[in-house]
Amino acid sequence: MEDLLSIEGFSVKYTTSSGTVTALDNVSLDLHPNELLAIVGESGCGKSTLGLSIIGLLPRSTATVSSGSVLYKSKDLVKLDSNKIREYRGTEIAMIFQEPLTSLSPVYKVGEQIAEAIMIRELRKKGHKVHSDLMQHTYTKQTQKISRLPRLSRKIPTDLKNEVIDYLKLVRIADAEQVLDRYPFELSGGMTQRVMIAMALSQEPALLIADEPTTALDVTTQAQVLKLMKELMHKVETSILLVTHDLAVASQVADRVIVMYAGEIAENADVYSLFSKPLHPYTSGLLACVPTGYKDTEELTPIAGTIPDLRNPPTGCKFAPRCPRAMDVCTTTRPHLTSQEDNRSVSCFLYE
Repeated sequence: MEDLLSIEGFSVKYTTSSGTVTALDNVSLDLHPNELLAIVGESGCGKSTLGLSIIGLLPRSTATVSSGSVLYKSKDLVKLDSNKIREYRGTEIAMIFQEPLTSLSPVYKVGEQIAEAIMIRELRKKGHKVHSDLMQHTYTKQTQKISRLPRLSRKIPTDLKNEVIDYLKLVRIADAEQVLDRYPFELSGGMTQRVMIAMALSQEPALLIADEPTTALDVTTQAQVLKLMKELMHKVETSILLVTHDLAVASQVADRVIVMYAGEIAENADVYSLFSKPLHPYTSGLLACVPTGYKDTEELTPIAGTIPDLRNPPTGCKFAPRCPRAMDVCTTTRPHLTSQEDNRSVSCFLYE
């Protein structure tokens, strides 16, 4: 099966006033069609940077792609200019951000914003090069034309309104007709996150990047959103790259899990193998920190030490200063990601 997304030797550096930070260091991974791949790790390990890199949303003033490629359907997105990458962003590849209220415009109603996304999708299908400026437009499928409307006379055409309602119902919003006439601040956190998912799915993307989509939600709503994303993945035939720091979230929905540490991939395995038999000492340490849900006499075991300063990382393995199984070679030589049995890989000298 041909990979939908293939990242090879990818490195990203940030230029700061205190030095250069290597946020991603020689990262390689593959994402298959109709697969949910979870990227997990501590804050600052490069998860969000990886997601933003794929669709070209890194800050150009500070971030630099120093090496590698990001192949989407065999097309290297790194080599595309801002206009070309825009043709993929939002249509072929959509993204759900952590805070839905910061991603939705507060001055436009929910229905208007989803309608604009659908309108742009249809225009792009016809070969028009357009992008959203958060302006209200009129739209007809017959003429494929856009024109500005006065702010006080905004009205969604009937055919487009019905499609908006269908997408809201797709994400389990029962009163879709009422919700589309509300502003984002009038909705709960779980509801706004569902609206963001509906807007992303309205673009009919082949790849959906979800960056901590349940962080701001309570436990009950979080479970509902995760279940919904998994169901919709199969219904609309899309692949999902889920960025999360929560191992429990990854265990519930992921097909495969990649564990990152300090900008590198520590381990890559299917969800069952990773949680039943972790190979990398860092993965074992993360799992040891997760409460089991039962009352135990033993305390949780934290990982000793702190994350290394990425402006001046250790010479050998970046996890060696914190690793209980570190050897002499770990302090002098950088390990490489090597393949193991059961289609998994790990970056550790214990398995080389």
